[in-house]
Amino acid sequence: MAGSPLRQLSLLVRYLRGERPAVLLLALLVPLGIGLQLVAPQMLRRFIDGALSASPSGVLLGIAVWYLVAALGLLVVTIGSDTVAARLAWRGTNRLRADLVAHCLRRPSRFYQRHPPGELVARIDGDVTRLASVMSALVLEVLAQILLVVGILVALFLLDWRLGLVFAPFAAATLVLLRGLVGRAMPFVAARQEASAELLGFLEERLAGAEDLRVNGAAGHTLDALEERQNTLYQRALRAARVSVRWPATVQGLSALSVVLALVVGVWLHARGELSTGTTFASLSYAMLLRRPLLAITTRFQDLEEATVAVQRIRELLRQDDAPPTGTGRLPSGPLGARFDRVCFWYEPGEPVLRNVSFRLSPGERLGIVGRTGSGKSTVVRLLFGLHHPVRGSATVGGREIRDLQTQALRSRVALVTQEVQVFHATLRDNLTFFDRSVDDRRLYDALDEAGLTDWRRELPDGLDTLLGAGARGMSAGQEQLLALARAFLRDPAVVLLDEPTARLDPHTERLLQPAVERLLHGRTAIVVQHRPHALSTVDRILVLDGGAVVEHGERTALAADPGSRFHGLLNGDVRTGDPGTGAPRTEDSGTGDPRTGDPRAVGHRMVDRCMVDRCTVDACAADARTTDPYTVGPRTVSPRTVDPRTVNPHAADFGTVDPRTMKEG
Repeated sequence: MAGSPLRQLSLLVRYLRGERPAVLLLALLVPLGIGLQLVAPQMLRRFIDGALSASPSGVLLGIAVWYLVAALGLLVVTIGSDTVAARLAWRGTNRLRADLVAHCLRRPSRFYQRHPPGELVARIDGDVTRLASVMSALVLEVLAQILLVVGILVALFLLDWRLGLVFAPFAAATLVLLRGLVGRAMPFVAARQEASAELLGFLEERLAGAEDLRVNGAAGHTLDALEERQNTLYQRALRAARVSVRWPATVQGLSALSVVLALVVGVWLHARGELSTGTTFASLSYAMLLRRPLLAITTRFQDLEEATVAVQRIRELLRQDDAPPTGTGRLPSGPLGARFDRVCFWYEPGEPVLRNVSFRLSPGERLGIVGRTGSGKSTVVRLLFGLHHPVRGSATVGGREIRDLQTQALRSRVALVTQEVQVFHATLRDNLTFFDRSVDDRRLYDALDEAGLTDWRRELPDGLDTLLGAGARGMSAGQEQLLALARAFLRDPAVVLLDEPTARLDPHTERLLQPAVERLLHGRTAIVVQHRPHALSTVDRILVLDGGAVVEHGERTALAADPGSRFHGLLNGDVRTGDPGTGAPRTEDSGTGDPRTGDPRAVGHRMVDRCMVDRCTVDACAADARTTDPYTVGPRTVSPRTVDPRTVNPHAADFGTVDPRTMKEG
């Protein structure tokens, strides 16, 4: 019984460290309870025999008193052991939950793509709760019940060896069957728990989008899908129950048979005058008592199977250590610059998201990034924020490699504001500080004022202690975005990363937000990702991405004034990318390059795509990369990665945005 299931539970040992007093107390209480259970039938035997043999009333009264003391003692021991076991279980499981939550919080975005919130809740809460019985000294209790079985058999042999011979085979057969059956239900239990987690994930997703489902007529489909998942869970639970119930039913049958045999043998021996009435009653009491530990062992081994499956799922979750490694370096004080040097990155092998992206930002400089959906815009800011690290190339802030920086040191100097703002069910103070109570209220008021929320916060009924989030005071999309800016103001970063912060806002609300954005960017290095080019009027330079590659990079004013630039076309709503005079599209097979300059790089996608892909693989364009400084700022074609904007994708102006939580946009 110390086979594979028990070995798999070794994970739990470390969560019981520090609980030695509680474990020792259980080790004392459990055997004491066993002893009290074994002595009770012996007292009844003496009392019955004494009463039938006309023993003095004082002797009988003494036996009765001791029996009462033993019963009360057993009650106290049972309550005490259950209390200690429950406290031990919850302390251990709470430590395990804390470790699991901390592990999940350190995981990158792709972890949450694989595991929806409902599934994580099922593992962190449901699976851990199943371990409570194991934490409450399951192994100790199983050993104690086995000890109780042995004690009962010894007591029966002491009463009469023939009684012992009747019960010993049944007890031995029960334990042998137990060893053979344990673990057989585990695959079915695992399938049931997997279906349960899938159902919880489905419910979480559908309830979060309940309004969209209702207004678009998808409620019926949702109910059908719910019924399908519930049926799957029912079928799997039914199969698990069928396998699990065989063992308790077998034990019940064997126990009932043993009691009948004990009654028959006891009556037969009593009729022959070989057993006293008290001894016969005691043997029957032991027969009834023997059922309890055998059934308890059965139940505990069912718990063991459930716990083993839960531990396997928890181990699987803990093994997913795909968080980017963190360094120990710190950023220098003062203004900070940023730099990308031929950065290549992909979320999945063979699907590059960034291809040799290079740029350099001096302290206080602002860069605007535009590009169609999936071009890699959001990935750039996520790399700078340290959420991922480049597969190849170098990403630095303040002259330090981001992968070598301590995470907290980086986040204290670099702020990221996205279009999705998480408002927690907590006070305004906690939503601003992320539950850091050491921040002075004056700083919080200043941050709210800088973000333009002065009037709003004055209207709050409880000021900074006003409860926000679901079920509390609601906020408009604009107010939520201003709250995100207030968080950034509170940190006073040297570098600000804005990932389409106005994507959810209407033009009027966007104009109201712009003054706060400008105050946040003033005097700071900034990268602004936008799908609305007109919102980049205050940046110094523009970077245009397409397919993860830089197709245009230069000063904003120069690109905006150049009729041939892609950025100029975006500003003027011109989706054509052919010859500005004729509107005829240029093809990559023309072989003529730019007719004004003869630049062979301006013939379309072919040169750019080969250069971008090859540099991320075999560096076929390394020689070309050395011929030009990739950081030289020009009006349109400033690096080997730049092409004539008139000859690239004819739908370049079809820019958009996606939910940044998918992490596959740009």
